[in-house]
Amino acid sequence: MEKYNLPDYRMIDDLYSDHIFDHFDNILKNKKKDKFLVSVSGGSDSVLLLFLFVKYFEKDNDRIIIVHVNHHLRDDSDVDENFVSILGKELRIETHVGHLDPNTISKGQSVEAWAREGRYDCLKNTLFSTNANWIVTAHHANDQVETILMNISKKTGLFGLGGIKEVNNNIIRPLLPFSKSYLMKIIKQYSIPHMIDSTNSDNSHYRNFLRNNIIKNWEEIETSLIDGIKMTANNFQDWQESMIFFVNCFIEKNSCTNVDGSIAIDKKELKNLPVSARVCVFQLLTKSIGILRKSDYGNIKLFFIRDSIGDIYHAKNNYVILNDRKQIIIKKKKSIKTNQLELMFGKNYTFDGYEYSMKNYIKKISFSDDSNDELVDFDFLKNKKLVLRYWKPGDRFKPLGMNGTQKISDLLINGKVNMFEKEHQTVITADDQIIWVCGHRIDRSVRINNNTKNITRITRVLNKVI
Repeated sequence: MEKYNLPDYRMIDDLYSDHIFDHFDNILKNKKKDKFLVSVSGGSDSVLLLFLFVKYFEKDNDRIIIVHVNHHLRDDSDVDENFVSILGKELRIETHVGHLDPNTISKGQSVEAWAREGRYDCLKNTLFSTNANWIVTAHHANDQVETILMNISKKTGLFGLGGIKEVNNNIIRPLLPFSKSYLMKIIKQYSIPHMIDSTNSDNSHYRNFLRNNIIKNWEEIETSLIDGIKMTANNFQDWQESMIFFVNCFIEKNSCTNVDGSIAIDKKELKNLPVSARVCVFQLLTKSIGILRKSDYGNIKLFFIRDSIGDIYHAKNNYVILNDRKQIIIKKKKSIKTNQLELMFGKNYTFDGYEYSMKNYIKKISFSDDSNDELVDFDFLKNKKLVLRYWKPGDRFKPLGMNGTQKISDLLINGKVNMFEKEHQTVITADDQIIWVCGHRIDRSVRINNNTKNITRITRVLNKVI
């Protein structure tokens, strides 16, 4: 294994690093007992971050874990991997290496997007397998500037202008307030070794073009450029937090959770908000803050402006939004696991959040106003196969109180049942004949009359939010 001249991390002691350690004190003050995954590419920024963390946790280095992701995009990527492995060995830090396969890049997917998604997937998997608490990356102020300029070029909204967050979910970027030139002063002073990525000079990559052709030349004219854009990003993040606060207040006041787990927003109240605030309501409820692209943002704005009843929008994170008559309903799609159940008298069954039961009824006949509580003719049901299942297109039955048959789809439309409720609509069949559209109507064939000798009570009770 090749050897490198590694400086003694204990020698790091100067005004520049003191400012960084002061910032560490602030950002890590409530995380003193946590475990940290430090993402180390082998480049100057991530190696410096590692040395600073080792210095900061000098007496407790077992809480640091190195993670290197080999993207296999360069012929010499194994050299970087070897270098990081040596760092881990020399510093006596647990080291993990992940590998990505460029053959998995989808058609039309950018290499940068593929690498970023794969890298973070690898980091998150290692976080889980090591029981660590935080992923730590070496993003700095110049990365912030590049990100904001990229977002502007993509016509981003308010949340894109805020750039990278220092703490986001379980990711910490403790070098974000410091510029590249600031960090390089420490790297040069202590001769901290690092690898140089040859692709950093390839301006066909958009970020490299911004870094090498725009920001570099701009800084020569405006020396305070990085600090200026960094402060602007902080201001935008303050505006984001303020907007989120007030939108959450609106959601709390004007929404409710339905029995199927969907969230309904009063459409009349929603219309009182500016369109951008309506989009923010949607982003918060679908957990899509910061991940909407220009086309996503435009489409959801159009959804609200068009205001067409029955309109459906399929959102990110597997959410669906429905424009109902008086409400906007948002629900996360879930796979329905249970297809059907065979029922037996006297037993209870749980199906899609409801508890069903069929029992002999021996009391004086007393009909309930509850559509989930029905009395039916037992003699019609006995010796037949009883099945509880979801309804399907083409299902018909003979509704009590009507002549002829009716499609269940028509019954649900007439009952103004929305799309989400339809997905969970169940029926009970007797030898494949529908005898109850659950929560709505029983079939005429099981009605009770003066000649009925034996009565069965069928009920269903909501026992949880699905």
